[in-house]
Amino acid sequence: MTDDEYGVLVASHGDAVPPRDQIRLHDCQVPALDSMLRVMREDGIDREVRVTGIIATATGLTRISFDYTDLIDPQSAAALCHTITVARFEARFQEIFEEETTDD
Repeated sequence: MTDDEYGVLVASHGDAVPPRDQIRLHDCQVPALDSMLRVMREDGIDREVRVTGIIATATGLTRISFDYTDLIDPQSAAALCHTITVARFEARFQEIFEEETTDD
């Protein structure tokens, strides 16, 4: 991710963007980060979940680190739903990588 791309994310999403050193994505996955942060804001997830990092391996396997805000009990059903949502985001990031790197 370039400094310009990071700057655009911060301009669009403010402090919802993880620290620069905690983002390691393939170029094809960067637009998905913007989309994920937008969906989280639109659905109100960002009030309860804070993304602290997102790292993709060479094979596209992507892990999203996150913390719950004070508005949610980490043992609640809502927290479990957020954990499932984050897992689905991770899977989508990997699908994007695989789609981009699969030969037709």
